[in-house]
Amino acid sequence: MPDTSPRVTNPRGRPRKDAEFAPTEKVMVAAIEAFSLHGYNGVSLRTLNEQLGVSRNLLYQRFGSKADLWRAAVDWAFRPLVEYLETADDESADPMIRLRMLIRNFIEYSATRPYLARIATMEGAAPTDRLNYLYHNYIGPIQSRFAPVFKQLRQQGRIKNIPTEIFYFQLTSGGSAPFGQIGLVSLMAPQLAPQEVNQVRLYAESVAEILLNGISLPDSSGGERRQAPEKDIPSELL
Repeated sequence: MPDTSPRVTNPRGRPRKDAEFAPTEKVMVAAIEAFSLHGYNGVSLRTLNEQLGVSRNLLYQRFGSKADLWRAAVDWAFRPLVEYLETADDESADPMIRLRMLIRNFIEYSATRPYLARIATMEGAAPTDRLNYLYHNYIGPIQSRFAPVFKQLRQQGRIKNIPTEIFYFQLTSGGSAPFGQIGLVSLMAPQLAPQEVNQVRLYAESVAEILLNGISLPDSSGGERRQAPEKDIPSELL
C-alpha cells in the first residue's frame, strides 16, 4: 500500500529566524526611536527589520509601507499622551490650578518619552502630509485642552492676552526640551536629565512657575502679582 501521508519538506532559501514574530510593543519602540532620531527619510525598513532580528520583509508584510509604519508608531506614541491629559484634567478645578496641573502632567509624561519632543520637532520643520497627520490627530487636540482654560482665565482678568499658541510653543518646545536633547543636557546641565520621579516633578513645577508668572496679571484688588519666593525654585535645579 503506497504511503499517502503528507511529506514534511524543508523550505527553500533562507531559514526563518526564531525572532520572526516581533511583538507589537517591541516594533513600536524601535520604530518611534528610529523616526525620532533619524527622521522619516533616514529610516529604512530593512535596517529596522535587522535591528529587530526578523526577516527583511516582516515590516512590509505587517504594515504595508514605511508611511503606514510611521503612522502606527505615531499613534502608539501620541494617543496615550492625549488620553492621559484628558483623564488627569480636573475640569472642575480653579482654572489657574487646572492650568498648572496640565503643564505639570505634560512635562512629567514627556520626561520618560523623549521621542515625543523629537518627533514633534523633526516633523514640524517642514509642511508635509505627516505633519498634517500629527497636527490634526494629536497636536491640535492637546492644544485644545489648554484653550478653554486660557479663555476662562482671560474672562476672569487673571492672565494677559497672550495667544495660546505662544504659550504652547514655550511649553512644548521649551519646557520639554531637556528630554529631547539629552546630548546637550549632558553637557550644559546634567542635573536636568530625567533620572528620578521626584527630580522630574521639581523640574515640572519650575516650568509651571515660570510660565504662570509670565502670563499672570495683578489681582483685581490692585495687589501685585505674586512673585515666587526663592524657595519655590528647587535648589537641585539652580
